[in-house]
Amino acid sequence: MIYREIKRRAKQDPNKIIITGERRNLNYRQLLKEIDACAAYFQSVGIKAQSSVLIGVPPAPEFYVAFFAACAVGATAIPLLPSAAGIAAPVRDSKPAMAIGTRAFINAVRSQLPSICDELLWDAKNGLHMPKNRRRFKKASLVREEKVLALPSSGSTGEPMLRYRSAEIVVKRAQLRAELTAITSTDVLLTTRPINSGAGFSFHVTLPVLAGCKVVVHEKFQRFKAAETIARERVTVLNSVPLVFELLASIPTSYPVDFSSLRLCMSGGAPLSRYVREKFYQRYEIHLRQRYGGRHFSPACAWNYSDIADAVGQKSGPFPLTVLSDEGHENGPDQIGEVAFDYSKMAPLWKKALKDNPNRRGKFLHTGDLGRIDGAGNVFIVGRKSRFVKVASNRVEPAEVEAVLRSHPMIRDAVVFALNAGTPDEAIAAIVATAAKLTVSDVVNYCAARLQPYKCPRRIEFRRSLPHNAHGKVIRHVFDIANEQSPA
Repeated sequence: MIYREIKRRAKQDPNKIIITGERRNLNYRQLLKEIDACAAYFQSVGIKAQSSVLIGVPPAPEFYVAFFAACAVGATAIPLLPSAAGIAAPVRDSKPAMAIGTRAFINAVRSQLPSICDELLWDAKNGLHMPKNRRRFKKASLVREEKVLALPSSGSTGEPMLRYRSAEIVVKRAQLRAELTAITSTDVLLTTRPINSGAGFSFHVTLPVLAGCKVVVHEKFQRFKAAETIARERVTVLNSVPLVFELLASIPTSYPVDFSSLRLCMSGGAPLSRYVREKFYQRYEIHLRQRYGGRHFSPACAWNYSDIADAVGQKSGPFPLTVLSDEGHENGPDQIGEVAFDYSKMAPLWKKALKDNPNRRGKFLHTGDLGRIDGAGNVFIVGRKSRFVKVASNRVEPAEVEAVLRSHPMIRDAVVFALNAGTPDEAIAAIVATAAKLTVSDVVNYCAARLQPYKCPRRIEFRRSLPHNAHGKVIRHVFDIANEQSPA
């Protein structure tokens, strides 16, 4: 299904450059030629439908070749971070037949999966080390229902698992994102992140080749390099995480930057703080909009089209949203509760994709996030629904306090946890990231104006920054929060 569309594009517009890497470009004709060669090699070593292939190539043209070749033979591609550190049990249980990546990646995989049969080496200078193969790729039946993509869960919302997607869903998700963001063949996208998340995959891998727009890929993020690329390539859409936007906003004003080509900047993957949003606007006079999604409820998602800065989307859309009380009833305007998608109002295709999702209970698909919907239908995420902190006889959701802290114009990010957990003196503690000269009193007074007294932090620590993972999310376990929180 995906291969057929690429082949159609190659015949229709063979010379159009579709992927711009750091060392070379690929037009549709070259892309199809390399996919065919890679798919033929896969077939020669027995890779076929239901085989699993691990791809540890960083964002580069060869990543696209490897993934689309796997799709062409009906295999399941499992994209991993190039480090291949700590391969999760679900990935091991999939019994991968091949690993594709650097020598370090392949060695790391083999140390954890000694039974893996084949490997395909990649390096930055030579690309994929494809063995000589006289066989030609023989395309079988149309690959529509085969599971061509499996995304490892981060485990932040439960037990690690693989989220499988069929070729049909991969295509439909890309088409939906193109429609939601009005992507056309004249747009230029930029990606600098590891391609192993659902949003990144749909937006930066399948969408460009299906919509006919160019995607520029960097193997790792460097703020000055990214800024120069945006200006040189006339990038029109930047879909990334808050950390990337914060780093771009920190480019000194003395350094010449031209972002005039950008028509849309979307942030997702982690909460977007007021600090980052305002700093980016002050530097470039470009508004950041937010998107909302998660692997555990994919393909359901939301995109903000309003001018309401903190909103992540609207109540209506392809995946209608609501907010539920603890009893499972729909809340009224501005009442905080669990954000859920209304499964009963989705189109048949998406119902089919989500029917067996373990987070669907009855007519609602539960997200595990806390949020509210205002009177105009704008949806706001407060944070993760988590194990509460018990202050006296009161329950406090850490996510609610974190959201207030992030709304401070000088606070970049925050984590909240229990102080004296499990004792009568249990209270709220917070660690905030800020470059400003804030005092404890400044933060306490800010919270006191927005929260009930028992929800205000009793202890506050300041840091220049908080540790983030590859997708821009705060690594909470570094602070040993899980061991300090009280039982639910």
